[in-house]
Amino acid sequence: MTEVLRKSVLSNGIRIVTEMVPHVRSVAVGVWVETGSRHEPGPLRGISHFIEHLVFKGTESRTGPEIARAVDSVGGQMDAFTAKEHTCFYLSVLDQHLPLAVDLLTDILLNPRFAGEDLEREKSVISQEIRMVEDTPDDLIHDLFAERIWPGHPLGRPILGSWEVIRGLSREEVLSYYRAEYISSRITIAVAGHVEHERVVELFSRPLAGLARPGQARDGLAPKLVPQCEVIGKPLEQVHVCLGLPGLPQAHPARYVLAILNDIIGGSMSSRLFQEVREQEGLVYSIYSASLAFTDAGLLFVYAGTDAEKFDRVVALVLRELREIRNKGISPEEIHRAKEHLKGSLVLSLESTSSRMNRLAKQELYHGHFITLDEMLAAIDAVSLSEVREMATQLLDGSQLSLVALGPVHTPPSRDTLTL
Repeated sequence: MTEVLRKSVLSNGIRIVTEMVPHVRSVAVGVWVETGSRHEPGPLRGISHFIEHLVFKGTESRTGPEIARAVDSVGGQMDAFTAKEHTCFYLSVLDQHLPLAVDLLTDILLNPRFAGEDLEREKSVISQEIRMVEDTPDDLIHDLFAERIWPGHPLGRPILGSWEVIRGLSREEVLSYYRAEYISSRITIAVAGHVEHERVVELFSRPLAGLARPGQARDGLAPKLVPQCEVIGKPLEQVHVCLGLPGLPQAHPARYVLAILNDIIGGSMSSRLFQEVREQEGLVYSIYSASLAFTDAGLLFVYAGTDAEKFDRVVALVLRELREIRNKGISPEEIHRAKEHLKGSLVLSLESTSSRMNRLAKQELYHGHFITLDEMLAAIDAVSLSEVREMATQLLDGSQLSLVALGPVHTPPSRDTLTL
């Protein structure tokens, strides 16, 4: 598979990375800003997500409805999201509408109106979003888990923030934070699809040329995982539980080893946990493991949802499988199957220009250089059985294990039982 990957840096420090995909007629354009919930001071928690909402409400030259009509008139798809370490605004259109995509994205990036009436209206919207998460326990448990294992650290805060904070934010606070965070040195433009790199640079250079606000240095304190064992009683139909351990940062050289280990634990339908807890025992509908990675920290966790009377059994089985992986090892067949699953998933994800754009941006943000598909596939293939076994021994450390559960239970498992 041929990839054409290019990078340019504008005079003000804005990075532009592109991938030419000649066999498609679409293009995905993303503006990535290195500001997220972990960068917020405590009194402003949730402001990054609030700003992400507000920029779509209107600019100096367009109203919110006019932005929406411009996107719909060309059959485009426009959206945004806020994460722990970045905010992204993106638009997918036919290649012929690239100039419009650039115009819209740079307009909302550079010229948000932040009108007072929009702030108040959007506060109500975010209130509903926060309540929706509180009514969705399989989402809420992840926020509760992060809050408890990273106490006092910004990575442990919910991205949506606190309603008490959001409802009190003034236009002056929002505008001041926007100006401090949305600076050229923190912006990456990622574009994937039927595009020429030079054309992308030309289109973005003019509107972004005047953006050169200086930024303040951030403290780089990494979170320290504090092991927890807690249940949070709530009248639900199921108990939702997360068990987790420290993982690896985004750019760690052993990240492919961890990806394979995670796939074996609970990352696929053939994984240990899915087969044992769901298929063999029938104790859950949903169970999986996943690896989260940030600039300076990571997390390997297991999620499961089950009935209250089956909670102890599910936890015991998860611990048993982790213990067996750590103490008895992994078979060559499991390694092979995990590698093929990861490679297949990776290649299939690249059928989408949006997925390519996301991959491109994250490589620039976390690695500072391109990693081609062939390099990624080769890195997966190069992982040895001994490396995965060593990773299991290293990471599956019972002294670092945490458990947080939400639902109709009141007594947590004994800390003594959380052993590997």
